Amino acid sequence: MKERETALKGGRSLKPGEKAFTAALFLLGAAAFGQSLKLWLRMTPPAISSAAALPFFASLLWAVLAAVILVTGSRNSAKPDNPHASAEGKGWRGAVRYALPYPLPAMLAAIAAYSAALLLHVSFYLATPLFLWGSMCYLTRQNFLKNILWTALCMGFILLIFTVLFDVVLP
Repeated sequence: MKERETALKGGRSLKPGEKAFTAALFLLGAAAFGQSLKLWLRMTPPAISSAAALPFFASLLWAVLAAVILVTGSRNSAKPDNPHASAEGKGWRGAVRYALPYPLPAMLAAIAAYSAALLLHVSFYLATPLFLWGSMCYLTRQNFLKNILWTALCMGFILLIFTVLFDVVLP
């Protein structure tokens, strides 16, 4: 009941690391805005129709919205989901855990390994099904045989679309 009242009032408790992650987003947005402002001011005269207008307005929107989230979010207190959680979830360490949940680093490593395999001239027809099946098995952690069927379906779709329809030679 208490959570519902908090939600109705517009406030909510923040997850550990959410404030630091928002602050990092604001700093990145402000840096992007500064760079795009330099680019836009180099145009003579600066015009809304110039090539620098899109990065300028996008980074401005990014920085402003991150600032709004930072200001409105600072009113809420950060409470861990587990009341017995240690202080290790606070600050920048909590922000990294919030931004990079457990499967993300493993999947980034799998994508890097897949890319390296393709660069080392491992056949596309071998590397891609292994990558697809392995990533599906890692993310679902169940139905290993069912994932083989999904991998075969995906490979069939890829081959049909790219080799037959678009006439692309796969590596």
